[in-house]
This record gives sequence, C-alpha cells and structure tokens, in this order.
Amino acid sequence: MARKTIVVTNCTNRKRAGGASVVFSTVEVSGPLTSVAACWARAVRKTRPSGLAQDVYMGRGFAEARRVAVALDSTLHIISAGLGVVSAAEPIPLYDLTVSSGANSLAPLLAQLGNEPSDWWAALTAELGAQRSVHAMLDRHPGAMVLFALPGSYVALIAQDLASLTKSQINRIRIITSSHGQVYVPDNARHIVLPYDDRLEGSSYAGTRADFPQRALRHFVEVLNGHQLSVEEARSAVAGAMCTLKRPIAPVRDKKTDAEILELLRTNWGRFGGASTHLLRYLRDEAMVACEQGRFRALWSDLRQEFALKG
Repeated sequence: MARKTIVVTNCTNRKRAGGASVVFSTVEVSGPLTSVAACWARAVRKTRPSGLAQDVYMGRGFAEARRVAVALDSTLHIISAGLGVVSAAEPIPLYDLTVSSGANSLAPLLAQLGNEPSDWWAALTAELGAQRSVHAMLDRHPGAMVLFALPGSYVALIAQDLASLTKSQINRIRIITSSHGQVYVPDNARHIVLPYDDRLEGSSYAGTRADFPQRALRHFVEVLNGHQLSVEEARSAVAGAMCTLKRPIAPVRDKKTDAEILELLRTNWGRFGGASTHLLRYLRDEAMVACEQGRFRALWSDLRQEFALKG
C-alpha cells in the first residue's frame, strides 16, 4: 500500500474577501510577545470563519501546492502566521498578519522586542493550543511522508518547532525552500532539505521568486516522483536534475518610483482589464521595469481602489 503523503505550504497575504477580518494593526501590541499573542488569539476566537482555508488563500504558490495535494490524493496543511497549522479543509476567519514584509507584518514588533519569528510561533501555538504546532501535526499522522514547501520567512517561523522533532519524525519530512530559506533550517533537519536552487528557472517550472518552493515541489513530485524516494535518493535526484539546467540570464530592468509605476499601470489598466497577473508581466517583460511582487501588489491594490471610487 502506498505511503500516505501530506503537503504543507505557507499562508498568503492574498485572501478572498468575505466577512469580518482580524487585523494585526488593530490588536494591542504593548508588553511582551506572549501578551501580544494572547491578545491576537482572543481576537481570532471572536471572529467568525469566512470559509474553508483552501477557499480563502489565493495566489499561484498556494494553487501549486493544492495542485500537488490533489495529484497525490493527499491532505494539504498551511503554516499560518496568524492561526498556526491549519488544514485546508478547516473553516478559518479572515485575518491580516504576516511574517513577510509589508502591511501588518510582525517584523517591526519582533525587532523592537528583540525576538525571532520562531518566538512568535511558540507564543502563538501556546495560546491557540499545542494542536496548532508542526510537532502535533506529525503526531496526528504517524508514518506519513510530509512535504514542506515554504519560503525562508516561514522556515524561520517554524524553526524551533522543527528543532523539537524526534529523529523518526524528521526522517519523514522533506523540506523544499530557497537557498535563502535553507539558512533557517535547524541542524537536526539539514539532511532532509532538498537542494533546489534558481537553476529551476531554466526549466518549464519557471516563475516568480515568491512561488519558488511550490514550483519546486511540483517538479519534485511530477518529474522525479520524489515522494516515493528515500531522503538520500531524493537529494541525489534533485541534485542531478539541477545539474541538467542552467540559470537563466536575468534581464536588466529599470528602477522606477511608485508614482512612475502607478502611471504605467494606470495607462495600461484597460488594456489588461485590471488583471494583476497580466499587469505584472507587462511591467517586467514589456516595460522592463523592476518591481518586487509585494510592492506591485500594494500599488495594484491602491490603483484598483482609485478606479472603484471613480466608478
């Protein structure tokens, strides 16, 4: 009988709207991190679910992870900076909190308090319940192969949780992250990290930096059948696959101010029907303008609101 597989990905800033939302900037943030986590947990518990997690989170990275989970007939779990570990089939409230940069980020608070992202995770799971930890998820699924596809910021978030795992639990895990993300993997889990790097961009699985882990996950499952391999075989297969690829030459793109980028988006809004994916590709591939995805998302949201107000 085939071994059960679990896919684990990260939460996303993009969420389908609907109902009340818990916003980090409105939560009391005075006192130690444990007090902040307690205030946040109370706000989460008071907020009605908006929908199933699999229907709330959006974005290519999440879609790629979900696609792999469906292909493997496996369960999908999400590492949420605001909710802990959640099942894709679980009802969750809307919320706005992230460990990445941008609005409602934990980063400024953590810097102020001298804490690490993993300290927030420990405080959060202590308030929401131990069942929200990675350790508990693995306990609930003994024997399952668990494929983690996470950006560096989310590897840093669960680093202490990973460090607490037993040797037998660790050996059931495969971690797919960026070269940057590999730095945050604790010593006890370094041997289960799959050596993907940006040579993947020279394959048919190319995309943006933000969805790199999930695209690599798809390659691992679809091309290498890596979920069926031992950790030594999996690492060797990934290393071999990377050796057959070449890093694409990065195009030279112009740097522009927010105002200049907004004007380009405004001028071409109608041409692309306001579609964010097409507008980002226009900026990068046609206008040859450098614009990080988080920055673009904020500018695009401002412009969408501007057009909505104009009717």
